[in-house]
Amino acid sequence: MIKQRIVDISGTVISTVKGIHVDTWIALVCVISLLIISILPVSVGRSETEIYLCFIIPLMAVIGFVIAFVRKIKIRFNWIDCIVIVWYVYAMCRLWFDATYPAAGFAIRATLMCMLYVAMRILISGCRLSGNVILFLLIFFAVVEAGMGYLQIISGTSRHHLYPVTGSFLNPGPYSAYLALGIVALCKNLTRRSQSRKYLILGYASLLFMTVPLIMTMSRAAFLAIFICLVILFHHKIKGWRQWSIFIVTASLCAVCLYFLKSGSADGRGIINYIGFHCFLDNPFLGNGIGSFFNRYALKTTEISMHMPKINLVSVDAIDYAFNDLLLVGVEQGVVGLVFVIALIGYVLHQLWVNCRPLFLIALTLLIISLFSYPFDLLPYQIIGVLITSYTVSIQKAEKADKYDSMYNAILKTTTIVTFIICILYLCEKDVRERLDAEKEYRMFAGLHDKAFIKDYYSLLNYLDDNKRFLFDFAKILSEQGHYNDSNRILRRGAQLSNDPMFLVLQGNNYRDMEAYDIAEKAYIHAYHTMPNRIYPYYRLMKLYEQLGNLDKLNTIAVKVNSFNEKIQSSATNDMKAEALEIINKYKTL
Repeated sequence: MIKQRIVDISGTVISTVKGIHVDTWIALVCVISLLIISILPVSVGRSETEIYLCFIIPLMAVIGFVIAFVRKIKIRFNWIDCIVIVWYVYAMCRLWFDATYPAAGFAIRATLMCMLYVAMRILISGCRLSGNVILFLLIFFAVVEAGMGYLQIISGTSRHHLYPVTGSFLNPGPYSAYLALGIVALCKNLTRRSQSRKYLILGYASLLFMTVPLIMTMSRAAFLAIFICLVILFHHKIKGWRQWSIFIVTASLCAVCLYFLKSGSADGRGIINYIGFHCFLDNPFLGNGIGSFFNRYALKTTEISMHMPKINLVSVDAIDYAFNDLLLVGVEQGVVGLVFVIALIGYVLHQLWVNCRPLFLIALTLLIISLFSYPFDLLPYQIIGVLITSYTVSIQKAEKADKYDSMYNAILKTTTIVTFIICILYLCEKDVRERLDAEKEYRMFAGLHDKAFIKDYYSLLNYLDDNKRFLFDFAKILSEQGHYNDSNRILRRGAQLSNDPMFLVLQGNNYRDMEAYDIAEKAYIHAYHTMPNRIYPYYRLMKLYEQLGNLDKLNTIAVKVNSFNEKIQSSATNDMKAEALEIINKYKTL
């Protein structure tokens, strides 16, 4: 009986598989492998995931080429493909001809994504993968991400000590984006008619399953994106001016509540956009250069703080991301880069609106979140973005290559592209592996300031020149060993990558120890104006004046330190204020 049941099940499976093209199954496996990568733990800097991509992308390109050859399909490239390639070439040329800022990470990631796009274009054009397949896979992996969140809640294994749930990400903001895209896609699917009872039960259960961890992230960007998508889905149910008035008032009240829920964070994002926009205006046409955002942001903050004191900069903070992907492109690549981005976004959204509305909602969700956060700075969303874009461009009808010459030309063209992808990714894999090995070696002695490690730092410098933590540690150990000029040289490189005023404070300390007191004073003042809510630069300036015996300036700065309204109060800031008060009391009678 068991044997007969196995035979029956095998027959059912075989008959199902026979109804589906083998090439579709192969393409499906490729897409699944990409989405598995999208839920691997996200890390800062280089990762093993990039090495995996260096092997998967050429394999996908070869598979797509074989499928197109077997099915005698001529892969057609259109003007959107030209936009993608020209945008990539423009960014690389911008980096090559103006290498002021270390941006090796950008170059590697941009190359990987460009090659992934080309490989996916070849693969999807050959097998005609359905948009609904991509949709259900994205929903499935969003549910998997939600499951990771529940495991973290139960076991207390969140990847951030301040938040109970982060999924495969380092904080809840990017994690909420994955849940949001799954929720809006599922909401759209559940509105379709003639759904079976079992599907509806499973759908609503999955929706609830993803909603709980999403609420725990408290991500306002995700809430806003879901809200806008739901309005698009159900706006026809709001009828008459009375219902619309009630809806608008309710939505406004909810928006106000969300603002006051985390008003400090919202003010910080507003300041970032304000300063970033002024950075964009400095060089609007070609931008300030790839990798320039944080340095230009620091310089512009200093300029505003010194010359526009009425602007409240209390929400300024050291940032690792621009929190607005469109603004990031504008500042670094200028209007030229923005034209490429907007043309690509417009085409993708239009095609998805016409051909696959649920994928349109997913793309719109990510785009809305990208205006308030940084999803497209992270590999998972870069992969999802490339997947959706390559599918959208591949919607066009496949063209059979009947003539021998036409088939020969198609094979020659595709073979050349695949060979190029393999060669480029071989070089990328080598570079990523070397930088990854360097990061692993650095972590072995990070924080150890013995002079014996100076040679190790120098040996890793070429591989970690875009790692600001490495540069700061390197500069610190050089300073402790009395190599002040070398330390300042490394600190200046670090300041090109970060708006953290500590790079300037440590330069001030070095100049003080070199007895270049005027330059040290300027460095401390510059550090303060880079982040006017930090008390430490003023404190170091106060100690400098005390060392020099400059009582007039000492008393003035001590009063400022004692009355400083710091953003975050701590025992360290209280100690600095107490020391400033002692100085005031000591010298007030002189």
